[in-house]
Amino acid sequence: MKNSAQSPPEVVMFIRHGEKPSNQGLPHGVDEHGRKNPHSLSVRGWTRAGGLAALFSHAPASPSTAQIVNPQRIYATQASDEAKSQREVDTAKPTADLLKLKINDSHAHGHPHKVAEELLAEPTNPLVVWHHGEIPAIVAHFSIENIDDVPASWPENRFDIVWILTRGSNGNYTFSVMPQMLLVDDQPV
Repeated sequence: MKNSAQSPPEVVMFIRHGEKPSNQGLPHGVDEHGRKNPHSLSVRGWTRAGGLAALFSHAPASPSTAQIVNPQRIYATQASDEAKSQREVDTAKPTADLLKLKINDSHAHGHPHKVAEELLAEPTNPLVVWHHGEIPAIVAHFSIENIDDVPASWPENRFDIVWILTRGSNGNYTFSVMPQMLLVDDQPV
């Protein structure tokens, strides 16, 4: 999968979108202007998106965040007729705005191999804001030293973690998980 002209990124970071609206009742999803939108983030999700912008723009800010870096490119799941969620782009937007980066939302669900190929084709460190159900499928396309540590699925109730792949001198990646610890009730790993 590697592009022979360039080396792959040193660090690849994956996050799930911020908190979503309830399927029934409160909390509602709202767009960036506060209008009700079931395909956008909840207010807590928008709060997390803002916290993530601070986290990634100041990375690494402390020993507890030493594994993350300032992203140099950002990927987010494209909304489609089948998957209408705008939550991935909504979550990525504050970070992209703060770092003056364009969000690459050219990939919809169902093409993890294409996303992985693109991530590996450039040496700049990416942040991937994706639907949690497909993150493990993207990660599976990387050569990972500690592959047994990679969960088979993203934990359903976790919006507050970062999956990190760090490339070693042998070219393989090491998988780790970092708690975001941005909002009240965020949990350690």
